[in-house]
Amino acid sequence: MGRHSNRKESFILGLLKLVLLAAILFALLFVVCRLYPEKIPPNVLHKVETVTTKADQLKSKTVGFFNKDKDATKVISGTKPKSEDKDAPAVISKDITADRAAKVRYVGKRPLLAIVVDDGGNALEMAKRVASLNLPLTWAILPYTRYANETAVIADNAGIPYLLHLPMQAEIDKDSKEYLVGEGMGSQKIRDITVGALDSLPTPIGINNHRGSLATSKKDIMVPIIDVLKERDLIFLDSRTSGKSVAYDVAKAAGIRAFKNGGFLDGTPDKNSIIARFDQVVKTTQKKKHMIVICHFRPGTLLFLEKLNKQYAELPVRLVTLPEMAELLANPKSGEE
Repeated sequence: MGRHSNRKESFILGLLKLVLLAAILFALLFVVCRLYPEKIPPNVLHKVETVTTKADQLKSKTVGFFNKDKDATKVISGTKPKSEDKDAPAVISKDITADRAAKVRYVGKRPLLAIVVDDGGNALEMAKRVASLNLPLTWAILPYTRYANETAVIADNAGIPYLLHLPMQAEIDKDSKEYLVGEGMGSQKIRDITVGALDSLPTPIGINNHRGSLATSKKDIMVPIIDVLKERDLIFLDSRTSGKSVAYDVAKAAGIRAFKNGGFLDGTPDKNSIIARFDQVVKTTQKKKHMIVICHFRPGTLLFLEKLNKQYAELPVRLVTLPEMAELLANPKSGEE
């Protein structure tokens, strides 16, 4: 009986060590990606973070499985399980009550997180539902789409700032109908297109690129766009659809307010995957102090945003719009909580 017990404990210990080693390796890979984000495309970062999250979940499930035996934790680690910190802020995957959220108080400043909802202009009813939320969000609206102007009006009426989501040429694009700005266009034509697209919406606060892995990697394409933004004192957000993008650097060199996308929330479009991804984004934001992420007007994303709307007051990060982030980074004391 003793031998059987020893073999079981050895098997458990060996299995847990393998799981913990895998989690540590993926965590190290994630840290490397975050230390050098400019050299790594956002889609690669997203995959690394997804795998890291799944590794953490596997580790938790493994420990939870063996903890069904009251002494399992002692056998595996030789220590008693730590008690939970009841005062630790919850992330979105933890269910909380509105009453509790209202009582939360934070000491000092929280890191800033801005969520941009992309691809507005094609789903009017979804835009109405997102506009009904109390979340500080920034929208990005595609020009010349069926509901572009109506979506902009909804945003204006709800006090939601929005970007012009300017279609730009991707590396895979062959048909010029798929983009407004691309290779082979002269500077004046790019300026005219940019001005026309901005003027097609009532009050855009700036531009971010839709697609554009090719266009954003070309300085001669980005300079005329950034020049228009500088003349109008508008914001630029580099969606970072390519690790080769020079768009942010061009914008910063021009002296305008510029931001970089830190990743995409809904690359996997179901609600639970988005929640897991968001939890990882919150942790990253705490380390980086400020971050921007992009999601889209999609059914699964809407369900996530509706859930977040009930719980965001208890996050360890502060949700802000892009204009708020620009102001807070420029004047830190203006946003003291």
